[in-house]
Amino acid sequence: MSGARACVATTKDDVRRLGGSFMKSPEARQAAADLGMSRFGYYFRGRGGVLGPVSAEVTAAVFGFFPPEFVRTHCAAPPDTPPLPRIAASYADSCRAWGRRCLAGFSSADRLAELLEAVVDRVEVPGIPLFAGWRDVPRPDDAPARVGQLAHVLREHRGGLHLSAVLATGISPLEATLTRDNGLRRAEFLGWEGPYPRIDGETRSRRAAAEELTDRMAAPAYETLSAGEADELTGLLRAASALAMARHRPAASQTAGTPA
Repeated sequence: MSGARACVATTKDDVRRLGGSFMKSPEARQAAADLGMSRFGYYFRGRGGVLGPVSAEVTAAVFGFFPPEFVRTHCAAPPDTPPLPRIAASYADSCRAWGRRCLAGFSSADRLAELLEAVVDRVEVPGIPLFAGWRDVPRPDDAPARVGQLAHVLREHRGGLHLSAVLATGISPLEATLTRDNGLRRAEFLGWEGPYPRIDGETRSRRAAAEELTDRMAAPAYETLSAGEADELTGLLRAASALAMARHRPAASQTAGTPA
């Protein structure tokens, strides 16, 4: 396994946690409430705001792991819904606010931000529009908030590639969801309704192949790092993720999973 592949495989769980936990944070819930929006309405229109004023069908296609009808329901905008740019800006602000709270005092935040930028700013972006859109969002100057936003950008990189890998290995997004830990609970949380397909050994084998393919597809982004920088990034992501998760503490009702 190449050094870049090893870095991807070692850091992917920390990238998921550090880049996605703000979505179910007090900051995000309060921001949604301040705008008079539901949790998922804020999620779809906020995270997807970088795509511009697209239809719910386009949002469902890009997000991938939600049933289209669920996306349509939550993207339906009542007359008093704030304009999309305001929602998108609020969503980015909630990510930064989460980073400021959960990474406050992290002494290596500046260096971690530098290494994350070395990855996200030098990678090609075909086929991953959410990553491309979020990479263009202006970044804050303070390091904790910058790390929070950059981790989210890197999570969008892997997430977009993973959707392609899942489809390429011949399983559906629902089947991929059901093979994860607490898969049934997660599928229900993401809006899928039963009856659910049976998950057999072949499905699990294809899911493992999708994960391995995702690692291979993501690895070129990390090839700009030297071996020493890759090791440093791995260690800093682990430390930052551990600190952030200790401070995050989502309520028990919110632990079904981060929206995909």
